[in-house]
Amino acid sequence: MALRGFLVLAVAVAATALGGVQQARAERPPVVMIVLDEFPVDSLLGTDNRIDSRRFPNFARLASLSTWFPNAQSVYDSTDKAAPALLAGDLPNPSLGPTWDDHPRSVFTYLARLGYEMNVREEATTVCPPRLCERTRNYGRPVPNLRSGRPERLEHTIRTIRRRRPPAFTFHHSLLPHVPWSYLPSGRRRVGVPRGTVPDFGSPPGFGDPFLALHNEQRYLLQLGFVDREIGKLLRRMRTQRLLNRSLLVVTADHGVSFQTGVDDRRSVTETNVHEIAPVPLFVKRPGQTSGVVDPAYVRTSDVLPTIADVLGEPLGRRVDGRSAFSAAVRRRTGVEVLARDFSHTIEVAAAEMERRRRARVEERAATFGTGPWRHVFNIGPHRSLLGQPTAERATASTRTARASFAAPGRALYEPHSGLAPVWVAGSIRGAAVDERDLAVAVNGRVRATARTFRLEGDETEWFSVTIPESTLSLGANQIDLYEVRGAGDGLVLSPLGRSR
Repeated sequence: MALRGFLVLAVAVAATALGGVQQARAERPPVVMIVLDEFPVDSLLGTDNRIDSRRFPNFARLASLSTWFPNAQSVYDSTDKAAPALLAGDLPNPSLGPTWDDHPRSVFTYLARLGYEMNVREEATTVCPPRLCERTRNYGRPVPNLRSGRPERLEHTIRTIRRRRPPAFTFHHSLLPHVPWSYLPSGRRRVGVPRGTVPDFGSPPGFGDPFLALHNEQRYLLQLGFVDREIGKLLRRMRTQRLLNRSLLVVTADHGVSFQTGVDDRRSVTETNVHEIAPVPLFVKRPGQTSGVVDPAYVRTSDVLPTIADVLGEPLGRRVDGRSAFSAAVRRRTGVEVLARDFSHTIEVAAAEMERRRRARVEERAATFGTGPWRHVFNIGPHRSLLGQPTAERATASTRTARASFAAPGRALYEPHSGLAPVWVAGSIRGAAVDERDLAVAVNGRVRATARTFRLEGDETEWFSVTIPESTLSLGANQIDLYEVRGAGDGLVLSPLGRSR
């Protein structure tokens, strides 16, 4: 009888203990982690070094309720090594690939050990083991994932965020705002040029042209506005599901990108572009955190996993290269260290020098693309005084010395409900040979953008590519005219090059 009573008591204690463990697991905070791609964080900033809240209201909102690390930096310049550093907490190793068998212990296995349900989408890596993460279509395949479906997949992940028992680890590595730059702050996709009718203007043959560099950075900024819109959807979803306050939320990116001219590669880190490649966004909203904190620590992307472990209060159970972003070790860092693409050396920049370079780049970007309302982003061409003017006041008869061939002939059809916006005007110019010519693009009789023609390396074709403001389009068909701008000062005239009919 005594033995039987002891066994009953032991079973009861074990059941109580098991119930306690299950309850503890159920009470763990949900974890949401969004990794963006090719995203230099300084693109978000105004000249006051704060997030430009008029242009990027949702990133500003995220900063207002989380800890923002404005000096966070990537440890590598390419996704295949940079993303595993985020996920496994170790510095890149040239012999290891972006796979689960090369990184058997990661944020996925750590959180699975703590009882988290996996809700995971990797766009360019396969670090999560198949036993934990379902291999959906094109899982971990960057090329097809870049070609189509980036917004749809991210929004699907956002829609799956909900209260779960046990709690979930929701993870999405999105290939945004990475090239191709196809999306607009309105949420619509830029259209106007059929695929294959013009070369890739964002590729290396165009890296030497100053106007084309501005045009491509403009396209990048517009797509970043689209990403801001997606961050807003994320925050609203978490709020409506009553998860925002209680969750651990991490938003970051794997590396940046540079828009320097005269280079072979815009993403390979060098001594001259490290201030654009290294700085990445890092926002960490701890469970229960409701007000924003700006922490100037020089956090590295390899610190993200140890930071998650620190916030959850559960040790990783192994040594990693990274440290918690909230640790004294990270606060003692005095600058940036990024591994070179070929692993031959480490590029090191002291904090004061890095901050000087970054401040200069922010001021340069603001002078070119403005701050605040999106309309300023379109003021990148020559003869900006023409913007908004009716063409009838300055148009001359065509001299027929040159003529434009539009890649997308026809009246631009704008139907907002379609999710598309015909804002891309591109093609080639044939006729009198010149090094470059100044252009004006008119929408329904008013100048809405100015530009310059350009040539790609190894190609004698004179090309034009212009993005017009979506706000200038009328519902239905729109008339697009291209002019060459001649003269100077008050004597500017518009010589017709063609109409998209």
